[in-house]
Amino acid sequence: MLLWCIWQNRNDKLWNDNIQTPRQIGRYAFDAWNDWYSIHKLQSNSESRTTEADLVRWEKPALGWVKCNVDVAFVPSSGRTSVGLCFRNNMGQVMAGMTQWQQTVMSSVEGEAWTLLLAMEEARHRGFDRVQFESDSKVLVEAIQMKRRGNSEFLSI
Repeated sequence: MLLWCIWQNRNDKLWNDNIQTPRQIGRYAFDAWNDWYSIHKLQSNSESRTTEADLVRWEKPALGWVKCNVDVAFVPSSGRTSVGLCFRNNMGQVMAGMTQWQQTVMSSVEGEAWTLLLAMEEARHRGFDRVQFESDSKVLVEAIQMKRRGNSEFLSI
């Protein structure tokens, strides 16, 4: 929650020239977490419990590999597409990260593909040879996994 609030503050500074103090950001994160916890606690009392197997968790890459998680965000009112990526080693330690924005609005899958391309370029630039890329875009992942069969627009990736 805190990282999300820091990210939001960074975007607010970049796009709206609004600056909050670290104390304000921390307080907002604490309040947001309390709200989230209260809502989910109420829901868990009224719904059946989720099993551990139902939860999706980040998994470390194999020894000698780096995992890169990518994601994209759209702010249609500003006409911008923002991306973020994070490289972590097999111990889960952050090795590198990057954020970037482009003054254009893309489709969701175009934004995810652009983010993946930036991640690949960054991995090559940093000399990471064995990289496992991870995206939450099912459409993009399935298109890439087609392994050059069919007519996917992502075959060149």
